[in-house]
Amino acid sequence: MTEVFAQAGAIPYRIMDDRLEVLLISTSSGKHLTIPKGLIDPGFSATETIVNEAYEEAGIEGDLVMPPMGRYRFKKWGGICEVSVYAMAVTREINQWPESSMRRRLWIEYRQAARQVKHADLGDLILTLPERLSGS
Repeated sequence: MTEVFAQAGAIPYRIMDDRLEVLLISTSSGKHLTIPKGLIDPGFSATETIVNEAYEEAGIEGDLVMPPMGRYRFKKWGGICEVSVYAMAVTREINQWPESSMRRRLWIEYRQAARQVKHADLGDLILTLPERLSGS
């Protein structure tokens, strides 16, 4: 049986000059772009995980939009990672964060961000962001 690893992640966003932008970060290998995400450790909720990962991987703080936007899956560690994804309105960017030496941040218009992430299912979730934020 294939092991499933529960993860949680955020699509960090801001409105800049009437444009909806998403913050992407480089993967730990530096080869791809993704969102801040991580394993949900025992005793922690998905939302606690996101707050922690957003700070550690991207150096950001923000407000999560409830409920989650959806999930996407990908193969890793010989199993399947299933990521619960939330939108996060970024309220603060920190100049030096725990993984700043190994990751870069990139604010990018949301449609372009959807095309640049490694996983197509994540891109599809990013494309639903305007609809989610308008409450429809």
